Amino acid sequence: MPIMEITNNGRQPEPDAELQGELKKARIEIKKLDRELKLARRLIERNKINAEANDSLSRVVSDKKSELEKYMNLLLENCPDIIILFDQKGKIAHCTDAFLKRSRIPGIGMIQNSTYRELFSSRTSASFIEKMDSIFNGLSFFASPFHADESIDIGADGNSRDYSVQVTPMTDETGRPMGAMALFYDATEILAAKREAEFANKAKSDFLATVSHEIRTPMNAIIGMSTMLKSTPLNGEQMGYLRNIENSSNVLLSLINDILDFSKIEAGKLELVPEYFSLSGMLEDINSMFEFLYRKKKLYFTPVFDEKLPAVVYGDEKRISQILINLLNNALKYTPSGGVYFRVSLESEVGAGHTASIRFDVEDTGIGIQEDAIPRLFTAFEQLDLVKNKKVVGTGLGLVITKRLCTMMGGSIDIKSEYGKGSVFTVTLDLKTGSPEDLPEEKITVIEFTAPEAEVLLVDDIEINLEVASFMLDSFGIKPDTAKSGTEAVKMAAEKHYDLILMDHMMPDMDGVEAAGIIRQGGSSSATPIVALTANAVSEARNMFLANGFNGFLAKPMDSAALAECLLRRLPEDKIREKPAG
Repeated sequence: MPIMEITNNGRQPEPDAELQGELKKARIEIKKLDRELKLARRLIERNKINAEANDSLSRVVSDKKSELEKYMNLLLENCPDIIILFDQKGKIAHCTDAFLKRSRIPGIGMIQNSTYRELFSSRTSASFIEKMDSIFNGLSFFASPFHADESIDIGADGNSRDYSVQVTPMTDETGRPMGAMALFYDATEILAAKREAEFANKAKSDFLATVSHEIRTPMNAIIGMSTMLKSTPLNGEQMGYLRNIENSSNVLLSLINDILDFSKIEAGKLELVPEYFSLSGMLEDINSMFEFLYRKKKLYFTPVFDEKLPAVVYGDEKRISQILINLLNNALKYTPSGGVYFRVSLESEVGAGHTASIRFDVEDTGIGIQEDAIPRLFTAFEQLDLVKNKKVVGTGLGLVITKRLCTMMGGSIDIKSEYGKGSVFTVTLDLKTGSPEDLPEEKITVIEFTAPEAEVLLVDDIEINLEVASFMLDSFGIKPDTAKSGTEAVKMAAEKHYDLILMDHMMPDMDGVEAAGIIRQGGSSSATPIVALTANAVSEARNMFLANGFNGFLAKPMDSAALAECLLRRLPEDKIREKPAG
């Protein structure tokens, strides 16, 4: 070792400036390398952790995938419905065991390369195959799913069953078409039950049509004879009996109408017939009707109509009127004292051609409804509080029909009630508004008139119906010819010209429809207006009669006002003689 020179009183000599600079750089470089080494160690550690995490995640994903595949296999093995997966070319990729069992195919491998055409062409209809074609022909064009009810012989053993089939295109996460899934739900029992229900419903409708006819025929006689009896000299006691007969007849007729309306709603055969009508006119008619009824029961009746109500609205006037009459009748029946407020208000300001939200409130001071009974209020054939209401006559259908009609019209019905104090029924309907120019041709004004020169043929197979109708025609000075069968009517109409033929519908041997058809073929009265007299209020009577040569119809029991309007419309003008005033 060299001996360093000692200077400056024994201290080492200072390095020169260049050497000091190099030394400083070296120290900085060492620190930098140290930092980089630490960073590298941290990265190595982090990568090690990440690698371990990735390995763990891969194991979890693999385990979950295996578990999912296990459950998917269990699903395919145990699903009671038939599910078949097809690839892009329509070849079977997979299916549930239910299909293999029902088709008696030992394993999926035996059909895996079969197409839907090869599999189903001999087992179902050509139309189903065509629908499947539309799926696979349109896969690249985003084909839409389809549903079909098909009879399919899955087992190819001649025992077809009814299936509800849903075929849905499948795509991957990028939206690329991957094939289609077909679900076959065995609906044989359900469809059989549906057919039985439809058959039962038709049987019910046919039964109600028959009952309607059979009940209305004697009702026609009872009401008609009551009217005839009124024109004879009666003492006070007899007149009281007669009023009771008339009241009971009207109640019975109302019950029949409720049952028939409910039946038509249940069968989906009740159709709304909307047209423009005068809202104020309808409300005034209802007001006039109930003013008398409430006064008779010594109750107050207070109508309050908003001045902003539209004059003309578009809707089914008859059914809207029925809703309000049901509510007011209900209030009348269940209000022993006090009375009813009948309010009609406009919920929103609208102009012609727009929609008005109209609110109808019927507020009574009646017996009210217990809170727990309100949900049962719209249940068919049910009256609440039978002990308290045992004297109230009704089927329990009025409010049910009212709610169904509101629903059909897109409206709502609500109720607020306090037991023992009264109830408020609220109906809200959205009705398109119009102007007076939109109103249909005004109904004919029934005037006091006679038609003694009119030639009328009256046809009915029941003697008492002929007697009642003849009596009603006699009030107009008409002496009708009568026929007791369709055959007799055809003969008489061929030999003589009549101004009007009133033809019963249901008659033995030859009914009214057949008789009208023959009369229209030729003879003296081939162009004569023919009006049906019918007790059948269930079938779509008007369209049926118009389609078979009739000009209109009158329902039994016959109403004198409806008969007067019919005569004014159908008889020649020169046969009508207006009665002088006084």
